[in-house]
Amino acid sequence: MSKNDFGELYEATSKHIKQLIILANSKKYATAEFDESLKSFVNSFSPEDAPANITEYRTKVAVDILSRLSVFDNLISIYRELGRMAIPLSYSTFNPLPCEKWVLKLMDFQQSLTNYMVVSISFTQKLIKSDIYLTEVRRILHIMSTMKMSEAVLSLTTLIICSLNTSLAYEYSCLTKVLRDYGLRNILTCYTCPDPTIKLAINIFLTFTYTDISQLHLKVEYIELFMQQFHYTVIGGRKSHFFDASILNKVLRLLALNAENRIEFGNRDIVRHLTSLSDSQSYGTNEISTTTHILSSKVPVIDATQEILSLAEAYRSNITELEEKVRTYFEGASIDEFLLQYPTEPDIGDDQSEDKPSIVVEEGNPYHLDGHIMISYSHNDDKIALKIKESLENEEIKIWIDKDHMVQDVKILDAMANAVQNAAIVLILFSKSYQQSANTRADYCKE
Repeated sequence: MSKNDFGELYEATSKHIKQLIILANSKKYATAEFDESLKSFVNSFSPEDAPANITEYRTKVAVDILSRLSVFDNLISIYRELGRMAIPLSYSTFNPLPCEKWVLKLMDFQQSLTNYMVVSISFTQKLIKSDIYLTEVRRILHIMSTMKMSEAVLSLTTLIICSLNTSLAYEYSCLTKVLRDYGLRNILTCYTCPDPTIKLAINIFLTFTYTDISQLHLKVEYIELFMQQFHYTVIGGRKSHFFDASILNKVLRLLALNAENRIEFGNRDIVRHLTSLSDSQSYGTNEISTTTHILSSKVPVIDATQEILSLAEAYRSNITELEEKVRTYFEGASIDEFLLQYPTEPDIGDDQSEDKPSIVVEEGNPYHLDGHIMISYSHNDDKIALKIKESLENEEIKIWIDKDHMVQDVKILDAMANAVQNAAIVLILFSKSYQQSANTRADYCKE
């Protein structure tokens, strides 16, 4: 690794991200300092004095900084807090308009995460497998499907969907399954927004997450929409803010598995346009030639699918190889200077409290959790609590219940406080004995 080429830039990026986390932990989201740190995070992907080995630098930032446990958990916390300031939890109840300035901050933060997803499959996996991140994404997309969108909200919606498409472009079955399981297809198919950019982003998502060839069939209007963007970005070689040329190329291959689509593409002479392009050596894989082969010949679906899978596997392998080349941090092997901040309920107003301490959990914490359902109950009701736990776990839902954590060296009230803090849902069995419980009146509940 030629660290001398980007050593100073890497260190500067590390400092910017650390400062962003410190400001977020201090609830200084509304300050100019936070805006400057956020802008630096966005610009870190394409710095003005970019080194020759920019791809190595970007990959190293993703695997050595952003994927670090304490940094990553802080990033997820920031995402959720910005999400709830931009699109308040009370939206469906009181119907407030989204706050434009928070929408713009969330857009910048989402763009930063998406940028580094492009160059690192390991960072992408951590992000997509985060319950907290995907739960917030799902919440935002669901609410946006019902609201009248401003220009900023339109852009944010498109950006979030395109971020999901960036992860799906790895064509990695475990990531695709996670996004299917979160019910995002159902949410996106309910969108009635006429905006063509959102329509295209949704169709790309639906293409990547198909389960049957018949689901790949596109109406003529969507074929036209796709082809317009394909000619602009892939054939014309022009950059698009939302649609990457390599992703469009992957989508074209998948759409071509459907015979009716392939006829439509043939009628539009797409193969002739593709053969005029030089083959894209994206991480050492032959992207254009594979697409051309699938489109121009009567390859059986099973063979074409295998070609696509083999190409995707080679693509992922080459990215992983680069990650291993630049990686110097391994989980649990380094002393980390970043504080680990779990998501908290944000103060939506501008006058955010700066003197209220954030709850901090140290690395190595025996009750470190990802998003889950926390069951709070009186021990007089433990039989029904355990029945509920068993029922939910049968549905593969993560559950936190104190009986599983009453072990030596764990302060159970502190553990419960952290469980509440990091829960996606707190399920309360609100019986009379619960109301009179000493634990219910403990300090952690007041937090």
